[in-house]
Amino acid sequence: MNKMNKNNKKKATNTEKKGDLLIQVDDLMNQLENDYGPLMLEELKKRLNKTIEEFQHDVESVLKNAFENHKLKYENSISDLSESEDEVPSYISDYENKKKNNKK
Repeated sequence: MNKMNKNNKKKATNTEKKGDLLIQVDDLMNQLENDYGPLMLEELKKRLNKTIEEFQHDVESVLKNAFENHKLKYENSISDLSESEDEVPSYISDYENKKKNNKK
């Protein structure tokens, strides 16, 4: 029974030590929060603003490039269509030429 009492006493003292350490850490954290909390919040705010500005700039440039590429593709497809309308297929031009030759 002596061993069990010693083990229980050791566990109790270990638990008490851990509790005391946690209380000390909590006190230190509260002191840090009071001393440096506003400074850390201000730094966090600056970093968040910078991150948001960079993200906004990146999104704007990506969207601008995407719309410019789309515009170029659209303009090219329209010019291709207009060129193809100006060009008459060879069998039609051959037919029209034969028709003109027969009239003469």
